[in-house]
Amino acid sequence: MIMADFISPGIIGNPMNPYQQSYSDTCAIKSQQLILSDFGIPITEDQLVQYSMDQGWYTGDGSGTHLSDVGKLLADAGIPCTQSVDANIYDLVDELQQGHKVIVGVDSGELWDNPLLGWLKDLFLGDTPDHALIVAGIDTTDPDNPMVILTDPGTGQPAEPYPLDQFMDAWSDSQHFMVATDIPIPAAVDFFQNNNMPDFHLPEIAGVDYDTFNDYHNYSHTIDFTSQFPDLYNSFKLYPTMPGWTFDDALLHVGLPPFDPTLFPAPTFFDPLSFNYADINNFSWLTPDLNTGMEGITTHSLDVLQDSYDDCMRHAQECMDNGMPVSSQLWINQAHDAQSAIDNIISGC
Repeated sequence: MIMADFISPGIIGNPMNPYQQSYSDTCAIKSQQLILSDFGIPITEDQLVQYSMDQGWYTGDGSGTHLSDVGKLLADAGIPCTQSVDANIYDLVDELQQGHKVIVGVDSGELWDNPLLGWLKDLFLGDTPDHALIVAGIDTTDPDNPMVILTDPGTGQPAEPYPLDQFMDAWSDSQHFMVATDIPIPAAVDFFQNNNMPDFHLPEIAGVDYDTFNDYHNYSHTIDFTSQFPDLYNSFKLYPTMPGWTFDDALLHVGLPPFDPTLFPAPTFFDPLSFNYADINNFSWLTPDLNTGMEGITTHSLDVLQDSYDDCMRHAQECMDNGMPVSSQLWINQAHDAQSAIDNIISGC
């Protein structure tokens, strides 16, 4: 599967919005750039595009980044991370509550478009993951309507909430693919230290103590998640309201079988203070040099802008043919903007 956004006309992006990708197929690269920034690494999207081209992870032909290559920019920068499939919402929460950063693959249409259209597309075209974005958080303020907070480079929204069901549908198209950093961002390390959390994780999640949350997390991988998740989540919601309950009591209450903790190893503790964060600010991994090797970026920018110009002029002609001169002029104006950008790049070369 490939992480690329199919948006027409060809170029998207707002240069004033630091969260929005500059090209229509760089969602995975932009997501990683945002995470690198969280780790204090000042690098641009264009520099990462060039590096990805050099490594063969990105071609600039509109096809985006393969799932198997998402996370490699982080790894090369010295940030350990793990790819996984068949993840679930408890996996996401577990990473987030440790201060880790998470990228997932989704079907953008099921987030941005009418959900019915997304369902029809899945029915007739199958699963079509075409976008990568960052899961910034989970909002359980209203336990009956949990929301997933997304940092979306495609829309430029830094913290957009989506209903859990809608997010899960979009995420399922990538077989619940995710990349999570194995270490917390520096700001999270500071938070844990300043709030006397020596184990570097939250003491409770949505009112559930950490040890019991870990039981829920492990248990979630022993059930048919699609059919039994509603029962498990109902148990999770009720647990904080029932003092004295054991984990098995909570499971029994919703008709789920008891949990055998011996099936899972005890959680391992990783001390972020043992990790040398200074090493990830070493740019020796980045080739070509930060100040050179941008020819590929310039060529890619020109190609994208030319595609945008051609698309706009085609739409303008279609509007004229259909008796819509006002719409045609709007497309022509966009074409002129694309041509101006092309001229500016050429004059600066």
